[in-house]
Amino acid sequence: MRKSNLIGAALFLSISTVSAQNIINGKVKDIQGQSVPFASVKIFASENKTDIISEKITDENGLFSVSVPKGGNYYVSTSASGYSDITQNYMFDPSQNNLTISISKEKIAGIKEVVLVGTKKKIFERKIDRFVFNTENSIASKGVDGLDVLAATPLVKADDEGNIGIVGKSGVSIMINDRPVNLSGKDLVSYLKTIRSENIERIEVITTPPAKYEAAGNSGIINIVLKKNPKKGFSGNISTSYIRKSRNGFSNNGALNYQSNKVNTSLRVSQFDTEKIATENLTIFDALQIQNNARRLDKNKGYNISYNIDYSINDKTSVGAIYNYSNTKINSESDISSKYSRGNVVDSLIATKTLDESKINNHQLNVYFEKKLDSLGKKLYVGGNLFDSRNKNPFLLRSEVDNSSNIDYDINSRYKYQIYSGQVDFYLPFKKFVGEVGGKYTRFNTDTELGFFNYENGTSIYDNIRSNAFTYKEDNWASYVTLSKVFSEKWEGKAGLRYEFTSLDGTSRNGENINNNYGKWFPSLYLTYKPNLKNVFTLSYSKRINRPSARALNPTTIYVDPYSYVTGNPYLSPSFSNNFELGYVFNNKLSVTAFYQKSTNNFDQVVGLINGYRVINYLNNYDAQNIGVNATYYNTFFKRWDLYTSVNYSYIESKGLIDQVKGLSSNSLYYSVNNTIHLNQQKTVSLLVNFLHYLPYTKGNFRFENIYNLASGLRISLFEKKLQVNMTVQDILQGMKFRGNAYYSTYYTQSNNYYDVRSFNLSVTYQFGNSKVKGNNKKANLEEVNRAN
Repeated sequence: MRKSNLIGAALFLSISTVSAQNIINGKVKDIQGQSVPFASVKIFASENKTDIISEKITDENGLFSVSVPKGGNYYVSTSASGYSDITQNYMFDPSQNNLTISISKEKIAGIKEVVLVGTKKKIFERKIDRFVFNTENSIASKGVDGLDVLAATPLVKADDEGNIGIVGKSGVSIMINDRPVNLSGKDLVSYLKTIRSENIERIEVITTPPAKYEAAGNSGIINIVLKKNPKKGFSGNISTSYIRKSRNGFSNNGALNYQSNKVNTSLRVSQFDTEKIATENLTIFDALQIQNNARRLDKNKGYNISYNIDYSINDKTSVGAIYNYSNTKINSESDISSKYSRGNVVDSLIATKTLDESKINNHQLNVYFEKKLDSLGKKLYVGGNLFDSRNKNPFLLRSEVDNSSNIDYDINSRYKYQIYSGQVDFYLPFKKFVGEVGGKYTRFNTDTELGFFNYENGTSIYDNIRSNAFTYKEDNWASYVTLSKVFSEKWEGKAGLRYEFTSLDGTSRNGENINNNYGKWFPSLYLTYKPNLKNVFTLSYSKRINRPSARALNPTTIYVDPYSYVTGNPYLSPSFSNNFELGYVFNNKLSVTAFYQKSTNNFDQVVGLINGYRVINYLNNYDAQNIGVNATYYNTFFKRWDLYTSVNYSYIESKGLIDQVKGLSSNSLYYSVNNTIHLNQQKTVSLLVNFLHYLPYTKGNFRFENIYNLASGLRISLFEKKLQVNMTVQDILQGMKFRGNAYYSTYYTQSNNYYDVRSFNLSVTYQFGNSKVKGNNKKANLEEVNRAN
């Protein structure tokens, strides 16, 4: 620990003591004195503006910092959306390096569209700790909802099932205006569909999160930044969708926003009712061969209500509250056939029918206080969060063995998850560097109970041996500090250090208990080099932890058929990863990132055979190394064709940590091509043609086969883009089948699963009111909610 402290101290001292000469620290304000975020500030050597020296984008507080070669006379050009451009002369004196720029609102009559000649819009750009996709500059992101915008974002994968991720990452957190969205699956999809692309300014993809964010998970962060509009009044949208898979489905969404000088509030309501058919086929090749074929009908229905309010006490202080409620019912009916054989001789046949019902109620509450501390933009944030989830899950199984004897039972499960957290964050910009410090405490409670009943002669008999209860408590204390500094016009650095201490305690009725404490340091480091306006190089490093979920730790046994069960492992340990990235961006069109990740003590589900039973358990079972490169190209041709293509290559090598798991190594290649083509000059009719392809790849001891998806669609905008009609077809070639083998020391398993991905989706959205009003989209800072499942 002492060594870690010395390294961290040396790292921060080195950042803070490096001196940057000839730095101009400035702020952009409007004529009312309000900060103007994300304004463009360019420094020129002459008035004709042909010899640009420096260019910066102001942060959310209107602050910027640029360097110039020496003291003297310069011309500063400032532009921002909704404001008139301004160019002013500035005499730079190194002893007095503060600059305040005031700009006024645009006053343009009779002009519907303003084109800035000579100004090239950036589709994407690389900042010191994140990749930024400027959606307002992309024609593929016009007239769509938030989910469609994510699907068009480089490095991001998104679909209507709530499968949202970052290429090369195993998980992701969704944030809006730097506040986590505590939703998943259909609830997350419904929420994103209420956000219109016209209100989204940019998408930030953070592949190596800085110390400010939770260190948990080999995951990245997607931050949706909304436009800050001064318009007041009401606005809203309503939408309805028809989804056809093997069965019909529907969803409806609505949002109502109100904004005034003091109050910003939003109400969102969504509802969904969908059905799909999943097929899962698994064969275990061993001395006793097991062939398991399942066909499952999944019915999902539910609704979500979200209400946010933000109140500005004055121009420096605001308070707010966020409440979200979701109610989801999941009904799964399965027909399972199992064949047990030795060699060519069938040992037994089992036909099983199951009915699995879940009723999930989630409550989320966040309250917060924000205060600006001075004119430089220093801020204080204090927040408190509560998440409460309750799930009632009855499960019925009826089996027939060899067309004669029956094995029937019922399982009644009850789950209760609660998360309490509180945090304090300081954002501290100074003249020579920007600092961030903060702390967070989280309490995680889990209470589950499983009642097992044997069903005999029409009577349910309680089975005390197979029934169980599990109580789990976890406390996390975290603190962090980051320092960022502009050394010169070409060099910028950022360093962070986070410490997290975890204490956990779990008790089960069957005597398997957990008691553990550990604390870890998580450093992060970023460096950016910009030799000129067309080239940007970045280097980043971060250390991460992946903690087991409550379900993975729960030792309760859950039977999926008479001779197969799933159980958790209370003795699971967290895994750790070290992540390195070297990035390059050329001309804001081509992005190339080389990466290396080394992870240790990874855990996953392992399939085993014990006394004729198929047992699925969580084990720390492999270490892995992953090295590769990702290239992304984004461009617009002929003012009508938006092309985004991505290629990802990696070499993965895994080493088994237990006898039954076999290490593997393989090459992996993924590529995608997304096309959006405007079919008319008004750009109100657009054709979409997208294709993605995963070549065979390896994860742990599992080798996956080819996976591909061809999708197409049509977008139509009517009535001055207030009415949007979207039609899409997914998985036209039915290539989204998950096939592959898992290799163990004495046997292997073969899987072939398909989850009804092929679909037709028709959606209609209508926007009303003042379209310039953005909703209050602050979200609770509750990143741990994903570990409740």
